Amino acid sequence: MFTAFVLALITAVIGMIPSAIARHWVTTAIVGIGGTLLFWLVYYLGTPAIVNPFFGAIAPCVLALWAVSLAISGGMQETSGGDESGRCVISSVVCIAILLVLMGIGGIGGSGCVSSHRYAQLIGEVEKREWTQDVQPKDPKHVRLVPHELAYYLATKQLGEVKGAVGSQFQINKEHLTLQLINGELWYVAPLDFKGFSVWTSADSAPGYVMVHGEDPKMPVVVKTGYKFHFTPSAYFGSNLGRHIWGESIRKYALIDPSFEIDDNGNPWWVVTAYKPTIMWWGDKAYGVYIVNPTDGDVKFYSIGEVPSWVDRVVPKSFVVNYAEMRGLYSVTWMNSWWGKKDLTEPEEPTLIYGSDGKPYWVTGVTSRNNADKSLIGLLYTETQTGKTFEYHAIGGTEEAVLELVNNKVSFRKLHGSSPVLYNIYGVMTSIVPLLGESHSFQGVAMVDVANMQLAVGDDVEGAIRQYQKVVMLGSSQTLAPEKAHELDSVTGVVDRIVRETSGNETICYLHVEECPHVFSGSSEMSPKLRMVEKGDQVMIGYVRSDENILPIATFDLPGLVLVQSQNQEQLGQKVAERYEQVKAREETRDARGAVQNMSDAELKELMELKKKLGK
Repeated sequence: MFTAFVLALITAVIGMIPSAIARHWVTTAIVGIGGTLLFWLVYYLGTPAIVNPFFGAIAPCVLALWAVSLAISGGMQETSGGDESGRCVISSVVCIAILLVLMGIGGIGGSGCVSSHRYAQLIGEVEKREWTQDVQPKDPKHVRLVPHELAYYLATKQLGEVKGAVGSQFQINKEHLTLQLINGELWYVAPLDFKGFSVWTSADSAPGYVMVHGEDPKMPVVVKTGYKFHFTPSAYFGSNLGRHIWGESIRKYALIDPSFEIDDNGNPWWVVTAYKPTIMWWGDKAYGVYIVNPTDGDVKFYSIGEVPSWVDRVVPKSFVVNYAEMRGLYSVTWMNSWWGKKDLTEPEEPTLIYGSDGKPYWVTGVTSRNNADKSLIGLLYTETQTGKTFEYHAIGGTEEAVLELVNNKVSFRKLHGSSPVLYNIYGVMTSIVPLLGESHSFQGVAMVDVANMQLAVGDDVEGAIRQYQKVVMLGSSQTLAPEKAHELDSVTGVVDRIVRETSGNETICYLHVEECPHVFSGSSEMSPKLRMVEKGDQVMIGYVRSDENILPIATFDLPGLVLVQSQNQEQLGQKVAERYEQVKAREETRDARGAVQNMSDAELKELMELKKKLGK
């Protein structure tokens, strides 16, 4: 309240300047008193930031008061004349003109045609990395299977079933339902908030929050009560979260993206990003977060680099989108953005994932700036805690193309895909897509090989994994896909344990080889020898290395059992070998092109000089 009054008083004092210069005291009194009272209310309700040029919201409010001075003094001059009114009109016009010119100059300075290079560099230095080497394989059984859409549905449904008046008085704000890593598991967490002014006046506080498991859609929703949250986004007056922090932040930062997070000890907090523009009114950059205790309102500021490790949301999604868009638009020149249009790219909607290192990343697909193009050309991984961005070369379909592929496959069952997430599965860039029914219920999982746009669908993650192993490991004739052959490890040993499980028309064989730290699994369809293997047999197994306990079998041989190949099988083997050489050649060419694209100007110059020397 006091902060809003001080800002209103400053605005009114500046607004009185034209009339005070002209010694038109009537106008000065009207503007001073009226402006203070009006903008006291405006600032208190609106909580504007003043970190923008010309003190942000103060500048247009001052312009409004000068316009009022001009109108009042102009009206008085017409009715009664007077030198004071004439001087007030002139001084008001001069002040308005000067401020508008200064704001116009600032606007031009912050425009894309003048500051395009600064906009392109908002994302910072982007380190280029190799995706398959840097992004470690993820256990398919520990990925996010619950999309935001389903989590919100489950949370609201559970809230309506809680005993008492919780559901009638409090709501779950979809905007504040956030995905987090808590004790090694993914959870959606959302605070209970007030349903309007009447509830806020009658209820002492909000009672707690809701947790929805992000990996297993069958896990029960958890409602945590017994808390007393006084400071929330839907509270009023001094208890409103934004207004409560406003007094702390107004001198340095603007506020954006309040998120509800749980620390390592299970304590709830509000985390609000503090930012300010860096290119006149634009080019917003995060400088840290305000962490607020929702119970007692205690506020602490942490700058980037000092934020507690449990905080996942520092750099907002909107900033990541803007940085990627500006980089793709202005990476060459401003003129190129609308004339030559060379190498223009645009970002997809970022997705929050947690890497094998446990860190949260905004993952943004990059495609060419062409509405008809559904090809992925790169991935940007942005650390949500620091804003550091890494770029990975990628080939395949965009998120839109993946969803279209999935929906075409499952729409006849009245299902649809939701919120694809990219993971490294068996060394393959894989989009995992939860399948939902018309009532938002979980109905299955689709897994898409992004590079080849090959699809596998299962009723649950285990079923999808089995089908996906066939897609990414095996060709259409149950022969190892050649593009995967060079990625395999192998083991030769004696089988000491074997278990077979039948699912529908398919039999899954689980093998353990002596002194091997993994169990191997494979479908009986992949090899007739796998159907006949017994305990004590010596086997040769090819597999893709990962940290999973159970690894899928890519190739299998039982040397002690010799089977005669038909002429067709021999021809198939020859075709596979030829295709392998073709795929290998294409990959080597693609890698070479990617390496050249990633070279600096100095490296390219050195390469050209070497080429000339070799040519001689």
